[in-house]
Amino acid sequence: MEENLIVLFSREQNPELIMDVIMESFGLEKSAGGNNLHLENDVQSVNIDVFTESMGEEFKEFIQKQKNMVSGYFAQMQNCNEDIKINLIHHIQHSKAFIPIKTAVKQESDDVDDIDAVIAVILEAMNHMDGVLIVDEGATALNSDGHVILSEECESDLEFYFPFELQEIPTFFENCTARQIARRTENMKYLFERYIYVCELPLNDDDENIKLRSQEDVVRRTIGTLLVSLYSEALLNPEENMSVSEARDFIRKVMKDFSIDEWKDVLTKEETEYIEDDNSDESARINFSWHYENLYVLEWLLGLEEWNYPEDICDVGKMVRNLREFKSVADMCENTVIRSKKEILDKADLIYRMDWAAVDARIHGMQGPAGLEHGVVQERHKTLNWMICFDDAEWDDVSTPT
Repeated sequence: MEENLIVLFSREQNPELIMDVIMESFGLEKSAGGNNLHLENDVQSVNIDVFTESMGEEFKEFIQKQKNMVSGYFAQMQNCNEDIKINLIHHIQHSKAFIPIKTAVKQESDDVDDIDAVIAVILEAMNHMDGVLIVDEGATALNSDGHVILSEECESDLEFYFPFELQEIPTFFENCTARQIARRTENMKYLFERYIYVCELPLNDDDENIKLRSQEDVVRRTIGTLLVSLYSEALLNPEENMSVSEARDFIRKVMKDFSIDEWKDVLTKEETEYIEDDNSDESARINFSWHYENLYVLEWLLGLEEWNYPEDICDVGKMVRNLREFKSVADMCENTVIRSKKEILDKADLIYRMDWAAVDARIHGMQGPAGLEHGVVQERHKTLNWMICFDDAEWDDVSTPT
């Protein structure tokens, strides 16, 4: 007797509704209760179990294990469409029901093509239960149209897969202002239009409750960030091949261009310790070289750069050229304009959501969705959190929780 197992994950968690839909798809009358259906004729038998999170904590833990196992299988696939893969994993993880369907073929028949007939019925039921069907012994995922979402050969019938709809009025909106709601909704629409799934996240405070760094703070941080970035690049660039003392002399000359006399006028404690360390290692130099991405956001805040999608590292040369004409902190303050509070808060909320998506993908061992470069996103997140005084932290201590 040949046996097969297919599995349906569904976001529906009412077991009676699920069973009724399945029975109706098989042409049977609605059930009188229970979470098991057994069908049998001379040719084959079908056994269906329905487990949902609403059935109790034990079932919830069991379902989570099944979701993790299947999600892990798809996550480890290589050379797949990463965006389809991550959204398939999200769909599985959002499921509230695990429905194993076991079939056994007793004898060959012209009326039955192995498991295909059963799959066709289950696909019909899926039209009424938001779900994913796993076939081929767990190796292939199908949508309700029977299209391959992802197969073990990393093939898909779909150009994109995004089985999510934006929730217009989450319950937590009750305590939010119209500005907060509008900001969240605009940014979530932006992300969903690019097929980037992001869960509902806490909102930053309303505009009236958030304070921003002063223009002089931003200017001093811009110059300090430039110095640390140039110093790191000088040490890492094999063509320059500078020693630590040569790199220090180089940025001292840059300091003079901005009329800066001492490190402490523009550098943080950690940055100062790094530059004064005669034996900084390569990992520290690489970490501080990422300051160019912070510099990009600081220049955006000063109106010297336009915001772009964070999929590539910034144009380092352009970041340096943008600042060449300024002669001092006062000169830069006089000849730049800080962006509006709304612009800043909008981008702080957007990059927070992007960072969640990028971190989530990295947890699954995957690239950032829709081309998001995680390192770029993370540094932008840090800079904007500093700008909005997140947790009242100074630069060295700014966190980027997601």
